[in-house]
Amino acid sequence: MQREEYIDSFFKSIKSQLNDAMVEKGGLSIHYKDHVVAATWSNELWDIQLNEGNGEPIQRRYDPTNARSSQDAANYFVDALRRTTGEEPFFRPPVARNGRRSPSK
Repeated sequence: MQREEYIDSFFKSIKSQLNDAMVEKGGLSIHYKDHVVAATWSNELWDIQLNEGNGEPIQRRYDPTNARSSQDAANYFVDALRRTTGEEPFFRPPVARNGRRSPSK
């Protein structure tokens, strides 16, 4: 996946899960309540950071050519956003080894 496709897919995935989230012009950050998830391109990696106001930022780096899916990365930040705003993370069924979701029991 190309770097622009990866980050575009990442932010679209966050927006699809958090209806109140607003993607900023330029597509490199998203606001949710009083928090911001922003991405910068550095040393061939996407540096993605969640600023939680007065707490320590949550930061991860992703290589779009060798990274887990942008959906998985977005899920991580969606859950972090929900936790920082006092909401419960979304329930997601565990992923089976073949990449498909395991059926609920």
